[in-house]
Amino acid sequence: MAFVFTVIYVVLTIISPEQFGPEWASYHVLRYLAAIIFLFSLPGIINNARFRSSIQTSLVLGLIFAIAASQVANGWFGGVAPSWQTFLPSAAVFFFIAANVTTIRRLKILALTTVASCLVVAVESLSGYYGTFRGEMFVMKQNIYLSDEAVGQISRLRGAGFLNDPNDFAQILLIALPLLFVAWQRRQVISNILFVIVPAGLLVWTIYLTHSRGALIALAVVALMVTRKRIGTTASAVLTTVMVVGLLAANFTGGRGISAVDGADRLEAWASGLEMFKTAPLFGIGFGSFTDFNDITAHNSFILCLAELGLVGATLWVGSLVTTMMGLDRIIRRQEQMRTEPMSPGKMGQEIGTTHSEASPPFPDADSKTTTSTTSGLDSETIDELANRLDVPENWVVIMRLALIAFITAGWFLSRSYQPTMYLVLGLAAATIALHGDATESRVRGRWLSLTLVTEMMVIIFIYGVVRLRF
Repeated sequence: MAFVFTVIYVVLTIISPEQFGPEWASYHVLRYLAAIIFLFSLPGIINNARFRSSIQTSLVLGLIFAIAASQVANGWFGGVAPSWQTFLPSAAVFFFIAANVTTIRRLKILALTTVASCLVVAVESLSGYYGTFRGEMFVMKQNIYLSDEAVGQISRLRGAGFLNDPNDFAQILLIALPLLFVAWQRRQVISNILFVIVPAGLLVWTIYLTHSRGALIALAVVALMVTRKRIGTTASAVLTTVMVVGLLAANFTGGRGISAVDGADRLEAWASGLEMFKTAPLFGIGFGSFTDFNDITAHNSFILCLAELGLVGATLWVGSLVTTMMGLDRIIRRQEQMRTEPMSPGKMGQEIGTTHSEASPPFPDADSKTTTSTTSGLDSETIDELANRLDVPENWVVIMRLALIAFITAGWFLSRSYQPTMYLVLGLAAATIALHGDATESRVRGRWLSLTLVTEMMVIIFIYGVVRLRF
């Protein structure tokens, strides 16, 4: 029952009750639903050792307390409750997914439910763009300026609730795009065309009509990651460059530039964020306080977190992304290794004797020749035992990594450190890692802090260099 309510919670978070009228915001539907899910999830949380031991769970919990510490450190004890009220609905998305997505079937259901919800909002926004269906909600009119003078206007698609900004809408659609391929079935041409290719085209067209510059870059990065292993790094880079040039020629950004000059206000915000970090390096200036010190928000998720929560909060935030990426990468490498290297019966027996994560047979969509090669020399009983202990298919793990990359890339240009989008993809990825057992977690846990700090240092140096070159 907790999983069913989790699915409903994700659907309502994406679709947003607010689209049914402003009065729905005062009903606090998601808040009451979250309380119900928490009660139903308690038995699972108590019995789910993987959830309790997950490093992502610990880091997100730590982030909640870092948000409180940022307010207390700045002398505003009364700010803890409203800060938690703002952030906890997003964190709840992660906790409910990580606690209740405990099987491969549930992972597939929730991933495709996420895609379906995004498609519903995409269809609504397209209906507002091409027709008369609530265009005032799903279509934003934005002026284009040249030398501080309005020279035109563009229409940009958006969603409702936390997706009412076209950039936020484009970001979650970018995450839904790879998740859609969870439905891909080998040798099912008609099914793949109807349920994957056509919806993917719809998502891409909706992303185009958001005219998000960050989405263009994120789409290019995802395309690069998809094609790199198939055609090589150089060829994929050339192909991606051609794609970006073509999309710019097709007016993907709606006539808005993507040069340093066009992004001058964002670079100023980055510079202001670094100055805020200098004034309060440990706990930050306080959750939600960035715009108290700057006219616009940070336009960078890392800078926003670093400025508002300081090094403590930023380390927990970055750490949740770093550990998740490390876990997914390790699973992919292990699956590739077992797919390409034949394993002796003795070694296979050792694998079976270890945790579930260490027994990674060929994923279900693997080619039959590969499967035969990998299991050659094994007796039928050993093969049957492996077949009953299949991990998440390798292509699904790759899909989760692509979704995470899409969020990180788009988040580089958005201040979305605390929005549900991040915790949705983080929850799906963490559930994927948990389905592979504890071995991956133990290796990640021992290295996460050093890698996170190195990552933070590199990002800070990079942003500082960009700001210094610009000014």
